[in-house]
Amino acid sequence: MTEASKIEKANALAKDVFLANLGLAGKVFEQSQELLKQTEAKLKETESKCKDAYSKRNEFFDSLVARGEKVQSDTISMVKDSKTQFTSKIESSKSQAVIKFKDTKAQALAKFEELKSESNAAVEGQMKTLRESFGKVKSKVSSSADDAAEVVSAS
Repeated sequence: MTEASKIEKANALAKDVFLANLGLAGKVFEQSQELLKQTEAKLKETESKCKDAYSKRNEFFDSLVARGEKVQSDTISMVKDSKTQFTSKIESSKSQAVIKFKDTKAQALAKFEELKSESNAAVEGQMKTLRESFGKVKSKVSSSADDAAEVVSAS
C-alpha cells in the first residue's frame, strides 16, 4: 500500500468519523424537537380544558377558580421542570457528542500516526535495498573498469 493510499485511507476514515458525529448531533436535535412538540401538545391540551371549564363557570365557578389556580401553578411548575430537564438533556447529549467526537478524533490521529510510521518504515526498507543494490552495481562497474584498464595497458 502506498503512502498516498494510506493517507487517503486515513483521510476517508477521519471524514467518516466526522460525519458519524454530525449524524449523532442531528439525531439528538431531532429527538429534542420531538420532546418539545410533545410538551407543547400537552400544554395546548391543558389550555383547551381550561377554556372549556371557563365557559361552564356559572355552574362550577367557585370550585373551578380554586382548581384553575392549582392547574395554573402545576402547569407553570411542570413547564419550568420540563424546560430544566430538557435543557439538561440537551447539554448532556451535547457533552457526550463532544466527548465521542474528541475520542474518535484521537483514535483517527493515532491511526494516522500508525499508518505514517508504517509508511516511513517501508520507505526506509526500500532505501536500504536501493543502497545495497547501488553498492553492488558500483563494485561491478569498478571491477569492469579495472579489467578494461588492464586490457588497454596490455595492448
